[in-house]
Amino acid sequence: MASSDEPVYQPKDAIRASARSTMILGGAGLFLSAVQNSLTRQNVTGWGVITRTGGTIAMFAAIGGTFEFVRIAAANLREKEDAYNQAIGGFFAGGLVGFRMRSFPAVLGFGALLAIIQGTHEYTGGKLSGFARDPSTDQYERKEQLRRNRRRPIEETLHELGEGRELRERLDGLKRTELNAAARNTTLTQCLTGINDLKIEIGNQANQTASHDQRTYNEVLKGLNKQLQDVRSEIAPKRKFTFKTKPSAAPANQSSGTSATPPVYSSSTQPVEEASETSVPKPIDTGTSPGGFEEASALSDIHHELRTESSFGHADQGIVMANSSQCVIRCAVPSPKLTINNIQTSVLMSGPINGATFVMGLTASVLIITCRQLRMHRCRDCVVYLRCSSRPIIEDCSSIQFAPFPGELDMAPLDGTISDQWDQIHDFNWLKAGHSPNWTILEPEKRKLSDQWKRLKNVTEDEVDEVLRDLGTTGLDGQDVDCAQ
Repeated sequence: MASSDEPVYQPKDAIRASARSTMILGGAGLFLSAVQNSLTRQNVTGWGVITRTGGTIAMFAAIGGTFEFVRIAAANLREKEDAYNQAIGGFFAGGLVGFRMRSFPAVLGFGALLAIIQGTHEYTGGKLSGFARDPSTDQYERKEQLRRNRRRPIEETLHELGEGRELRERLDGLKRTELNAAARNTTLTQCLTGINDLKIEIGNQANQTASHDQRTYNEVLKGLNKQLQDVRSEIAPKRKFTFKTKPSAAPANQSSGTSATPPVYSSSTQPVEEASETSVPKPIDTGTSPGGFEEASALSDIHHELRTESSFGHADQGIVMANSSQCVIRCAVPSPKLTINNIQTSVLMSGPINGATFVMGLTASVLIITCRQLRMHRCRDCVVYLRCSSRPIIEDCSSIQFAPFPGELDMAPLDGTISDQWDQIHDFNWLKAGHSPNWTILEPEKRKLSDQWKRLKNVTEDEVDEVLRDLGTTGLDGQDVDCAQ
């Protein structure tokens, strides 16, 4: 009994096909018979095509009709279309050639020869150029497989685009050129931004790159980072030895005319040193992308807190959210890219993202986003309210539910006119025909209501726990709550 995945065989009309093949091969025999008749040295009329060399016409017509009739009859009896039908038809057709010689060994020999030729031809794809393209194969998956098998080396890409060469030339130029502190810092910042962009570009292809190729690419990037650190340490001025005195405490009755300067803290509550003229920008390693890529604007280590647009000082350069849990992050401002890594039981709202969005290690959370491209890796038990202009991609994910972007949030649209493909999910771990079990469409009755979205827009620091429970993340008391409820 055929499995449900195999196509059901449809019987064919053997008589009609054999008649058509007889006429085609008979026409070919008529042409060869005319050639034979014209090359004879005797004076013959045009009727000699039939009277003298008519056997050629009959032989070709018989071979064509016999082959087609036997082939289709065998396929109808076996209810299967494969190379064996071609071999059976070829054996009977070849046997006619041996039958004309009135020799039984010739019948077996010519039959076996033509059976091997026809069976091999069908088994190798039915054409001289190889296998024919299967119309049932998904073209998107076929092209993705071609991209994996025909990758270009990173060295060739760097050489052609000039990314790595230009960065090395800029760094070498800092050693040879006398620049003031401002120009030197500007150049170093540009080099750092170029390295980060190159890392993100390589990270975009991480899911289509073999592990050994990824290691090679990381070695190239590591060399650029090392050269940047060497140049930074070489051009940085040497520190002079000075005595440091402990600052005295300010008196309690200090006059109102003089006020102490408060210390400056970053988003991770760590002291920040005052910038000097010769200070050099340093990358922030958030570990948010393959290879430990650095980002200039990032939020990390947030727990039981609320973060809004004011926390992202450089959202126009990209957004990074990492290493957080049980928090609400709302950044509804335009940004070219977004990276999310290692976040649990949280509510994340961002967009519009006019570039790629990478989500890695998101667990038991709700993601509300508008973007051009979405890629999710190693995520589970999440609900994604999505507006996306391309097919979202998931890999190594489970229990992901997708729903359309709620209109109550009134988020700014993406640049240009787009088509929303929020439900056209492509799972790299599911290559079979049919729906992937790793994701589902959230049922309309389980989607959040208008009041819940309005509460998210106006949430305060004291309402973080209530919003987490309201939108369905994991319970704060350790009890798991279904994200769809």
